[in-house]
Amino acid sequence: MSRHFVLVVVCALFAGLNVTAQTVPSNGDMVFTIPGLYGPNGLTLPNAFHSAHFNSSFQENFTPLNSELGTALTRLPLASPASGFVYTFDKSLGVWNQSNQSFGPILSERSETIGRHKLFVAFGYQHFGFSKLDGVNLHSLPAVFGHQTTAASPDYEKDYITTVNNIGFTVNQFTFFGTFGITNRLDVSVAIPFEQTNLNVTSTAHIVRIAAPSPIFGQFHYFDAADPQNSVDKTFFASNSASGIGDVIFRGKYNAYKGERFGIAAGLDVRVPSGDAMNLLGSGAVGVRPFAAFSYRARVSPHINAGYEWNGDSVLAGNVLTGVKGKLPNAFLYGAGVDMGMNKWATAVFDIVGQVSLDTEQIAVSTFTAANGSQAPTFTVTRGNVAITSASLGMKVNPWKNLLLNGNVLIKLNDGGLRATAVPYVGVSYTF
Repeated sequence: MSRHFVLVVVCALFAGLNVTAQTVPSNGDMVFTIPGLYGPNGLTLPNAFHSAHFNSSFQENFTPLNSELGTALTRLPLASPASGFVYTFDKSLGVWNQSNQSFGPILSERSETIGRHKLFVAFGYQHFGFSKLDGVNLHSLPAVFGHQTTAASPDYEKDYITTVNNIGFTVNQFTFFGTFGITNRLDVSVAIPFEQTNLNVTSTAHIVRIAAPSPIFGQFHYFDAADPQNSVDKTFFASNSASGIGDVIFRGKYNAYKGERFGIAAGLDVRVPSGDAMNLLGSGAVGVRPFAAFSYRARVSPHINAGYEWNGDSVLAGNVLTGVKGKLPNAFLYGAGVDMGMNKWATAVFDIVGQVSLDTEQIAVSTFTAANGSQAPTFTVTRGNVAITSASLGMKVNPWKNLLLNGNVLIKLNDGGLRATAVPYVGVSYTF
């Protein structure tokens, strides 16, 4: 998976739209936390003499943000379901011997397989504290709401509402791995993640008045009917959490070429949508990723990975309010690095890992200009390729027999996609 994944609130101004508001379902699913933040029909003010509804298309235009969430949940990096120990059979002695000089990478693959009838089991934990989406700070995301317009276009429809939104989205990921050597060249693996997702949203809203008050009715827009003159500010809050199984990944890896030191492997990952997408526990779509791994076995062992992922349709990429699905973006994935055997007990690992998500929606901060020339920051949604690049620094330690303890930190190197500044990982594995 890649990750995983929340994000934002509202969509930029669509003041020219005259759309009937959709009702946000109230069944408690996490995908409705943000679209329901201001109430079931969007940001509506308690005005007694006209329909003070702002940005009536708000719920529909939340779709790009849900799409980014679904894409992010396919991007969450998993540790490699491959043993740190590689075995070859010595026919002259009739025994299995360890053949590796290092314990291998953590978030990427090497070409070697673990050996016929060998079994590898592991458990890992990662914490994702997302802070940026496409370089935009999720803890101070600006958004502007324009008034729903009518054919008469009275001056009070020029009023608008600015918001500053603090979005906290975290994922705790607990993953169980298993790998079995079918033959000396073929491994089969499974990765079963258990996810805990938490979403908290605080939106501070401010009414910007352009129209003069009515001599009969007074102010047109306010948050508190008991104080129409002064109630131009209000804070909205919503939170939700969920836990459960994520998207399970099945893998097959075949060692196509095994030289004295150089090797090439071909593999296939299949992600099944076992996680509840409506609660941000899974992507909601099947994913298929063929990949290749190249590695050189030595005390300092370089490795290179490349793959391409095809994703299916998910409601997160469509419209969660209507249940219509859309296609999650495909992606090209890559990785390159070295694992270095420091001594017979420890291996240091360094990787550059990344992916390019193709034709995906992304956000950027822009400027809203009101009818009177006043301006306010907001965000817009565009489409394009999104590059995600990170550095991985880790260590593997062998304290006893075939037991390995793993530690790693994934550090973001650019701002593409939904990102955490650093992602810590700890794991333990054993090979039988």
